[in-house]
Amino acid sequence: MDGSISRSDGVAAFHVHPGHAFEGFELVAQPNAPPMLLACCQCGEVLDIAEARFAACRDCAGGGCVRCGGTGRIVDHGALEWRLPSESAE
Repeated sequence: MDGSISRSDGVAAFHVHPGHAFEGFELVAQPNAPPMLLACCQCGEVLDIAEARFAACRDCAGGGCVRCGGTGRIVDHGALEWRLPSESAE
Protein backbone atom coordinates (compact mmCIF):
# COMPACT_ATOMS: atom_id res chain seq x y z
CA MET A 1 0.00 0.00 0.00
CA ASP A 2 1.34 3.47 -0.91
CA GLY A 3 0.15 5.34 2.21
CA SER A 4 -2.85 7.01 0.61
CA ILE A 5 -6.55 6.53 1.19
CA SER A 6 -8.58 6.23 -2.00
CA ARG A 7 -12.24 6.27 -2.90
CA SER A 8 -14.07 3.86 -5.16
CA ASP A 9 -14.83 6.59 -7.74
CA GLY A 10 -11.12 7.16 -8.37
CA VAL A 11 -10.81 10.58 -6.73
CA ALA A 12 -7.59 10.61 -4.73
CA ALA A 13 -7.93 11.36 -1.04
CA PHE A 14 -5.28 12.45 1.45
CA HIS A 15 -2.13 10.52 2.35
CA VAL A 16 -1.48 9.03 5.78
CA HIS A 17 1.69 8.23 7.70
CA PRO A 18 1.89 4.47 8.29
CA GLY A 19 1.57 3.72 12.00
CA HIS A 20 0.32 7.22 12.86
CA ALA A 21 -3.20 8.22 13.86
CA PHE A 22 -5.10 10.72 11.74
CA GLU A 23 -5.54 13.90 13.81
CA GLY A 24 -8.30 15.59 11.83
CA PHE A 25 -9.00 18.49 9.51
CA GLU A 26 -8.25 22.18 9.88
CA LEU A 27 -10.09 24.85 7.90
CA VAL A 28 -7.82 27.80 7.17
CA ALA A 29 -9.09 31.16 5.90
CA GLN A 30 -6.67 33.11 3.73
CA PRO A 31 -6.86 36.77 2.71
CA ASN A 32 -7.67 37.17 -1.00
CA ALA A 33 -7.78 33.39 -1.54
CA PRO A 34 -10.28 30.57 -1.08
CA PRO A 35 -10.29 28.76 2.27
CA MET A 36 -8.11 25.65 2.44
CA LEU A 37 -8.74 22.37 4.24
CA LEU A 38 -5.70 20.70 5.80
CA ALA A 39 -5.56 16.96 6.60
CA CYS A 40 -3.36 16.67 9.71
CA CYS A 41 -1.40 13.76 11.17
CA GLN A 42 -1.18 13.18 14.91
CA CYS A 43 2.57 13.83 14.62
CA GLY A 44 1.77 17.45 13.70
CA GLU A 45 2.55 17.33 9.97
CA VAL A 46 0.09 18.48 7.33
CA LEU A 47 -0.55 15.43 5.16
CA ASP A 48 -2.35 17.05 2.23
CA ILE A 49 -4.29 20.21 1.38
CA ALA A 50 -7.42 20.92 -0.65
CA GLU A 51 -9.39 24.00 -1.55
CA ALA A 52 -12.45 23.85 0.69
CA ARG A 53 -15.73 23.04 -1.09
CA PHE A 54 -19.06 23.47 0.67
CA ALA A 55 -22.62 22.17 0.36
CA ALA A 56 -25.85 23.16 2.10
CA CYS A 57 -26.22 21.44 5.46
CA ARG A 58 -28.71 18.62 5.02
CA ASP A 59 -29.73 18.73 8.69
CA CYS A 60 -31.05 22.29 8.54
CA ALA A 61 -31.35 22.91 4.77
CA GLY A 62 -29.02 25.88 5.08
CA GLY A 63 -30.83 27.55 7.98
CA GLY A 64 -28.13 27.01 10.60
CA CYS A 65 -27.84 24.26 13.23
CA VAL A 66 -25.33 22.59 15.57
CA ARG A 67 -23.94 20.38 12.80
CA CYS A 68 -22.97 23.31 10.58
CA GLY A 69 -22.14 25.68 13.40
CA GLY A 70 -24.90 28.06 12.34
CA THR A 71 -23.38 28.70 8.91
CA GLY A 72 -25.90 26.68 6.90
CA ARG A 73 -23.13 24.88 5.05
CA ILE A 74 -20.82 21.91 5.56
CA VAL A 75 -17.63 20.69 3.86
CA ASP A 76 -18.43 18.67 0.72
CA HIS A 77 -15.82 15.93 1.21
CA GLY A 78 -16.66 14.30 -2.13
CA ALA A 79 -15.73 17.46 -4.03
CA LEU A 80 -12.30 17.90 -2.41
CA GLU A 81 -9.21 17.54 -4.61
CA TRP A 82 -6.32 16.67 -2.29
CA ARG A 83 -2.69 17.46 -3.11
CA LEU A 84 0.58 17.38 -1.24
CA PRO A 85 1.42 20.64 0.57
CA SER A 86 4.56 20.95 -1.60
CA GLU A 87 2.53 20.92 -4.84
CA SER A 88 1.49 24.31 -6.15
CA ALA A 89 -2.15 25.00 -6.98
CA GLU A 90 -2.96 24.69 -10.67
